[in-house]
Parts: sequence; structure tokens; C-alpha cells
Amino acid sequence: MSNNSNSKVKLQQLLNECLNLKVEFKTKKSLDTKVIQELKTKSEECIQLSKDLKIEHGRANALELLSFAEWYELVIKNQNSTNEHIEILKELSEPIEQKLLESKKLAISFNDKALYLRVLETLTNIYNKTNQMDKEIEILEKIVHNNLTSSIGAEQRSLPMSVMLLNAILKKLNFIYQDRDRIYQLPRPQPQTDSEGKVISPESDPTNIEKTDPFMKLHLEAWENYQWIKKQPSNPFFQKDQYIHQNKSSLFKLCIYCGSLANPLISGKDPEVIALAMEAFQEAFYIADLIQDKEYFCAATAHRSSVLYQTLSEDEGNKLLQSLKDVEAKMKPKNSEIRDLIHSIENKAPTLHPEEKEKEDQQKSQEKEK
Repeated sequence: MSNNSNSKVKLQQLLNECLNLKVEFKTKKSLDTKVIQELKTKSEECIQLSKDLKIEHGRANALELLSFAEWYELVIKNQNSTNEHIEILKELSEPIEQKLLESKKLAISFNDKALYLRVLETLTNIYNKTNQMDKEIEILEKIVHNNLTSSIGAEQRSLPMSVMLLNAILKKLNFIYQDRDRIYQLPRPQPQTDSEGKVISPESDPTNIEKTDPFMKLHLEAWENYQWIKKQPSNPFFQKDQYIHQNKSSLFKLCIYCGSLANPLISGKDPEVIALAMEAFQEAFYIADLIQDKEYFCAATAHRSSVLYQTLSEDEGNKLLQSLKDVEAKMKPKNSEIRDLIHSIENKAPTLHPEEKEKEDQQKSQEKEK
């Protein structure tokens, strides 16, 4: 056997050893520096061998393995979770990210789906740890919705990846909730043109929420993932009710925001939009019942009633008002959502009577014309 053939055999053997070391590290409960150092040394040797042999596919695999080792070496050394340390970790991880992007490009050229997915997995971990939420969501969307590349085939949607995507979007939403000005930093949709070159305004269709409201688009994407996850069969590795308990606050907010779509001014009374919103409110009550929390129940009651009130006749509205008073008296919630709604109904708040606001605006407009 020639030296060249021996080197190729050695390269394949080293790559297999590196993959085994990576699996060993991932299956251990603690971060093992010894395994990482061995993986780093052997993957560097793989890169050099690949260069000597001019085997780019081998180098692509070795780059991913080295990046994995270097990333976790950084994580082990920087386990402080303060914002300052996260920024430092982000800066230090940039060269690793570049190696992974090069490996990803090569994986596409070789149509190597396994390598491509390994690269995406490590990139996702980097973006998650360094709070690069948009990049994390973008990658997970590609994996979950089988939108990998034009050359690399799709695979069946997986539960773990869908959960990861939902977690990433919920994290992004919670980040925005902390400072509502961040809503305006979300990317707006690019204007589209018709056959004559005229700009089509998405605002002309109030029910096309995904095009007019990027904040609500995030909620709807999270909702779609949540609904898909809930429909999957139970398994020992993922307990749905346990997941809801662990993420009750974020999931409850998601349900309430999606439920608000039933507002006639938002839905345009579109049956599909209203059906989705009512389903979201129903899920909010399910969460409240599951965790046995009266505050959640009262909050869900208030938000759904606020939307429903705008669609009711005067007699039906009075019945709803009385039922709210009954819930308030029985539950005695600490939070004020129901009390605030009762007060708004009794004082004919403009937010609950949009038709009155429209009449008032029309009268003012007519007076100006006179």
C-alpha cells in the first residue's frame, strides 16, 4: 500500500475517532475538558492531513469537529452568564463561526447532509449561548421546515428541533416584552409591486397580519410550532404537560397575544383568524387549569371577554359584565385585569366601543369641513 493510501486510511480512522469523541462528550453530563482537548488535537491533525492529501471533504468534516471542540473549550472557560461575559463569548466565538460557515459551504458543495446538519447544530448552540436570537431562529426554521438548501434534501420534521425553535422564538418574544420599543427594531416586510410596477401596500388587507405586523408574525410562528408539538404522540423523552409547567408564563402570554387577533379591528371579522384566536384563548384556559392558578384563569377571562364584548349586543354585553363581576367576587384575584375591564365597560371606554370612536371622528371631520 502506498504512502498516499496509508494517509487516506489514517485520515478516515482519525475522523471516525473524532466523531466518537464528540458523541462521548455530548452524552456525558459534565463538560469533560480531557475529551475536548483530545478532540481538538485529533481534528487539527485531520485538517493538516486533508490539506496534504488535497481532500476538501475531509477538511470540511475536520473543520466542523475542530469548531465544536474550540467552542466547548470556550464555554468551559467562560461559564459566567452576565451580559458582559456573553458579549466576550460572542466576540471570542467569531473565528469559530467563520470556520463553521466554511464547513457549511463545503458540505453543500459535497451534498453532505449529515455534515451540514452537524454544522447547523453547533451554530445554533453558539447563537443560543451568545444571545444572537435572530440567527438562532433563522437556522432552526431551516431545519424544522425542511428548508435546508436547494441541493440538500429535506428530512422529516423532528420533535426536538421543533421544541428548540419554539424555545428560541419564546426567548425572542420575552426579550421584546422587556422593552416594547424593540418591536420597532423588527425587520419590516419588503414592499411588493404589481404587474404595472406599482407598490402593493400590505396594509390594504387588514387580515394579512403576517405581512403587516412582524411582532404578531413571531407569535403566529410560535403558535404553529406549539400546536404541532402538542399534536405529537407522548414519549418518555418529552412530556408535554411538564413542558407547559416549565414554560407556563411564556406560553400563556403567547395564547393571550394570539387570542387578541379576534379583535374585530385586527381580524376584519375573518372567520379563520377568529377561529385561531378562539383556539388560543381556549389553550390559555387549558394552561390555567393545568397549573391550577386562579390568576391565570382570571387573566384569560379578562382578555377573552375584552375581545368578545366588542362583538356583542347591548343585552349580551350586560350579561357578560355581570358574569365578570361574579368571577371577580368568587375568585378575588390579586391582579386587576378583570376589575380594569369591568371599569372600562361601565365607563364606556373607547377601546371597547370602536364604533363610538369612529362616529366621534366622523363628526369632528364634518365640523372641520363646515
